[in-house]
Amino acid sequence: KNQMTDKSAEAQHLMQLGYSSKAVELYQNQVNVGVINDSDTDAVFLSPKGDLTRLYIKINGAIIKDAKFLCYGCPGSLSAMSALTLLIKGKTLTQASRITEDDILEALNGLPESKKGCTELPIKTLRKALVVYEKLQHPSEFSSFINNR
Repeated sequence: KNQMTDKSAEAQHLMQLGYSSKAVELYQNQVNVGVINDSDTDAVFLSPKGDLTRLYIKINGAIIKDAKFLCYGCPGSLSAMSALTLLIKGKTLTQASRITEDDILEALNGLPESKKGCTELPIKTLRKALVVYEKLQHPSEFSSFINNR
């Protein structure tokens, strides 16, 4: 069987499960899946359901220039991670830090009820990456912050 038929059968199946065409498109096209070797920050997050992701972010000034990810998980997690990377590109770090699970759901035009939790994965991974970046930028402030708690 050719790959096109497989892809369209998979898309139909996912849509029957309640995935939007937007979520299916991001998942099947693997939008922003990959590694940024010279990333300015990255983070790994393992969800309670066992989905594992790694987010790479390239920053120029305070603007996110690029974002890519690797993810071992369900189509919901992969499409949610793709949506996140699209949402944060071109944003300032502050704007990116304000992105919510609802923003991701909206960008995907929704997810099946059983997959709504998949939006937590990109948000937690992003927040972790931003904390790592802050630590790298301001190591002395961070250690005094930790020591004064």
